[in-house]
Amino acid sequence: MRDAGLDWLRKGENKDYLSEDFVRVEEYELRAFKTAAENLHRLALRAAAEVAARNLWSRVGIPDRCVSLLEYSVKNETDLHLIGRFDFAGGIDKLPIKMLEYNADTCSLIPETAYVQQQHAAQEAGKLNGKLPYNRYAPSIAEQLKKIMRSRPDAEPNLLVSTLGYQEDRLNADMINLGAQKAGIEDRLSIGLEGVIFSPDEGIFVKNSRDEYRRYDFWFKFIPWEFIAFEEPDLWDDLSTIIQNNLCTVVNPAVSMLLQSKALMEIMYELEPNNPYLLKTTAAENDFFGGQYVRKPQFGRMGENIAVFKHSRTPTYETDGDYGDFPAVYQQLAQLNEDREGHLYQPSVFYTGEASALCFRRQDDPVIDDDAEFVGSVIG
Repeated sequence: MRDAGLDWLRKGENKDYLSEDFVRVEEYELRAFKTAAENLHRLALRAAAEVAARNLWSRVGIPDRCVSLLEYSVKNETDLHLIGRFDFAGGIDKLPIKMLEYNADTCSLIPETAYVQQQHAAQEAGKLNGKLPYNRYAPSIAEQLKKIMRSRPDAEPNLLVSTLGYQEDRLNADMINLGAQKAGIEDRLSIGLEGVIFSPDEGIFVKNSRDEYRRYDFWFKFIPWEFIAFEEPDLWDDLSTIIQNNLCTVVNPAVSMLLQSKALMEIMYELEPNNPYLLKTTAAENDFFGGQYVRKPQFGRMGENIAVFKHSRTPTYETDGDYGDFPAVYQQLAQLNEDREGHLYQPSVFYTGEASALCFRRQDDPVIDDDAEFVGSVIG
């Protein structure tokens, strides 16, 4: 991990983050996880099209000023989605797979899933009888990047990768850069958002040490679309013009903000209420009166501002966070897998044009949040 530049994941506050254990997943369980992710990604895109067709933007938390770009993106950019992560409940020991949320925009856990658990399994090969994780991240992300660039034949095959500078974000963004390298994209650069120049008339640029401006035709941003929408409205306006004038292709595209909205799960549930992977999700708490359910913000992250209710209007468990000002959605409480020590497990499947990797996190609390422990998995 030190050689790979991933020491941050196991030092300081993260010293207990990586578990020594593995979850064993049967082949049929893996097939079920992959099928669920494929099914739900298609349904999420169908729900996004429904939002655009029926003008349901306010229901899913999209501000009026953002609708123009989202309409354009739903119509023209769904094939530009590069990477997302489904968080599930269940899936092993005969518990049904249920979708908790779709981290479709800037999903974390990429280096842990694509690299760390693979190396850990190789190190423990004797104990694991040679069993390995399900991990097609590297070839899958490379193929998806090539596919995206082939869809824009008039653009230069270059890639700019940007973050807000947080170490965890940089590590995840580095895995995108590694995928670009494997895709044969030689012209690529990683730089913080503060170093990127946005010109509504000409595109996206970076100035080098010789005061020359280099234009990039593809930009991967590990910066949430909703952050830009709510905190950087001028940048949103610039990007809206740049994208709709085909001056740069942004991946993940703006439709990812819609896929990221927890409120989209309400539309998904309305479209397919009998879908076996969906939990009942609505905007009305009264729909769950007397039952077991959770309240979560439309644009929450990291398990923050989630409340668990069990046959009471008073939460039995609640997390703090920075997303409490967003409108809430209500979702049927799902059953998580539990081991003998009382640890609760949340599986996650990465989607990169296909279900390409599987990982687990575990925690003693009923909400898997930023304090969770990462647990590797092996198949068979």
